[in-house]
Amino acid sequence: NAEYGDRKRLNMRFRAQIQDVSLFHKVVLTVQKIYQQAIIHLTPKKVQFIITKDATDDFQVWAGMNAASVFSEYTIESLNNNEISFSVNLDNLSKALKSGQYAQEIRVKLSKKKGQPFLTIAIEKTASQTMHVVQEIPIQMLSAMQLSSFVEPSLREPDVFIMLPPLKYLKNVVDRMKNIDIYLTIQANMAGELTLKVDTDMVSVSTFYRNLEHPHIEGRSPPKKDKTKSASVKVDIKKFSRCLFSSNVSPTNVICCLVENMALVLHALLDDLFITYYVPVWTGN
Repeated sequence: NAEYGDRKRLNMRFRAQIQDVSLFHKVVLTVQKIYQQAIIHLTPKKVQFIITKDATDDFQVWAGMNAASVFSEYTIESLNNNEISFSVNLDNLSKALKSGQYAQEIRVKLSKKKGQPFLTIAIEKTASQTMHVVQEIPIQMLSAMQLSSFVEPSLREPDVFIMLPPLKYLKNVVDRMKNIDIYLTIQANMAGELTLKVDTDMVSVSTFYRNLEHPHIEGRSPPKKDKTKSASVKVDIKKFSRCLFSSNVSPTNVICCLVENMALVLHALLDDLFITYYVPVWTGN
């Protein structure tokens, strides 16, 4: 019975007060720059955003934070180890959160009407009088089996890992380069040097950065500054530029990991928040 199966799958509860609307909204806006539709995976301790390669031509985003960073009075119950996953349009979610940025109180919960699940956001604003606004965002629930089909990429150890310069300045440079070519070559070494280059038959433009740091990755010995250890990749410059919108969340560190001609991974980190981008690498001539 399809109706029974739908009811059984929605045998779950999620409700919370959003205590940091600004942070939640910034994360949604940042992930939305990659693609409008995302999976939100809720666990008793974590909130995770996933954009899969099926939707974005191999571009993937995996982002997450502690539930306690954005929610209070957090209740989550399900038959799947108290985990809940659903697909949601980030534009709809962003607009709802924006309208609640200066609210006295903003609450979120799962609801269902005529078999359609919704993420319901209730906003209470107090000015000369109290105003209640309720927004219902349609969502598509995912089963545990559906969620298990989405697996974060597993890559070999990077050839080079290096801190990026401040993202706002980097984005200004990259956006100017977008006018020259559609591809960007990113080259870095383990001596703190990073080069961004666009190259056409008519012109070649490079930007050089020096004295960048190499993060000490937990569980490994400190990196050696070996100038011969370098790596480069070529990527779609517009896709790389969209990653730099992670400046919205003011990350304390952004780590760029390169596997020669194979992979570019960016990790934007802020306290317990992380946003990881798996950027497709162009392997043509």
